[in-house]
Amino acid sequence: MLDIPALGPTGPYRTRNRTTVPDASGNPALELASVPGLVVSHWIDQLRDHPPLSVGETAEVLRKAADVFEGQEVLGDGLDAHERRTATLTGTPLAVVRECDRLITRTLRDVGRPPSAARPTGCAPLGTAVPGAPPAGAAWRRTGDVFAVHAAGNSPGVHAMWLEALALGYRVVVRPSTRDPLTPFRLVSALRQAGVPSTQLVVAPCDHATADLIIERSDRALVYGGQDVVDKYRNRADVRLQGPGRSKLVVAADADRAAGLGLARTGALYHAGTACTATTGVLVEQHPTDFAGELAAALRQVTPARPLDDTALLPCLPEAGAERLAAAVLNRAKDAVVHLAPRVERLGGEGSLATVTPAVVELESARNPLLSYEVPFPCVWVAPFERGAVDVLDDSLVLSLHTDDMELVAEAAELTAVSNVYRGKPTSWLHPDVPHDGFLGEFLMRAKGLAHGDG
Repeated sequence: MLDIPALGPTGPYRTRNRTTVPDASGNPALELASVPGLVVSHWIDQLRDHPPLSVGETAEVLRKAADVFEGQEVLGDGLDAHERRTATLTGTPLAVVRECDRLITRTLRDVGRPPSAARPTGCAPLGTAVPGAPPAGAAWRRTGDVFAVHAAGNSPGVHAMWLEALALGYRVVVRPSTRDPLTPFRLVSALRQAGVPSTQLVVAPCDHATADLIIERSDRALVYGGQDVVDKYRNRADVRLQGPGRSKLVVAADADRAAGLGLARTGALYHAGTACTATTGVLVEQHPTDFAGELAAALRQVTPARPLDDTALLPCLPEAGAERLAAAVLNRAKDAVVHLAPRVERLGGEGSLATVTPAVVELESARNPLLSYEVPFPCVWVAPFERGAVDVLDDSLVLSLHTDDMELVAEAAELTAVSNVYRGKPTSWLHPDVPHDGFLGEFLMRAKGLAHGDG
């Protein structure tokens, strides 16, 4: 089996305690180091003791790291072999893994773009020294020195987000998911080969108790998880949460139904239905029952496939886990209309590799909590929509509205618990200038008043 060490300030760190990580078939695939709390605490002290590279140096190194990530061997794998290994390990379709890796390298090559977009216009550009700043104005400065990342394993693309912290001068501790330690290991190895000092960036696989310690010892933390994690940290100003997305699509009466159906299908299948921006709820203003039936017919055409198959659109996992996911949806849908029931499909080969086919369930009311029930496969809850009840759209990472009614879009944009509002695009739509749940720089930086002139 592959042996993956931690990456400490002095290099690879192999531990006595290790975690055996199974692949998507349930077979043991790799051994992952498990770093004890005292060691991680010492590493964080070392990170604090070393200043960051300059802004210009960091940008140059990160651009170089994109070439290393794409072209060098890490753990004996070139990029193609790495992506195939990651798909086999996680059950994520190979096409999705490749898309996420392209997102990582694009971010590395243009990592200064998000910080520049997040910087308040009244602040001097990042990296401006005090003597070069306006004699009276503001400087944009970090709110801390050490940034912790508790990564998710549902998509390799999550590792594109924390790169912004490096560009802003933070030293970073990455606690990888046991589901996908391969992507952060390759990324951090590439960054180090490109010139990021090992005293600025470490990978610390560890147990839950040590993961909590990392958050306590760091100045800022980015934490992925389910509702239990959100409940645990919701009142922490130093923790940025990436929990369930509960992303929704509204298909208004004035919209083209066929186009709305396409938006719903695209959003439901995005990243095999596992991403927080994949469509969970669809609210239909006119004839929701017909729409649910049409969406079910469209998703019924998705063919189960193994993760290395180029046509794969669904997540793969051990059969027992797939059975639990399908049962969880069907148990909750007992009082609803199931237009497309999820099925567990065994995919053959060694182990118990399986997938869960898409589900479409119609609810009587948009106020049913199931509209926001999120599972890691394509599962859509369809409900009726009424113009006078826009509040049902709140608590959505992404809210997409398929309508020409700009007043409805404007009203939806005022909902305080909605992060992104799109019109006529799937909930999964991405653009480098559009923040994902706000700019990370808003959380990591602050404007400091500055006056150093004689006036």
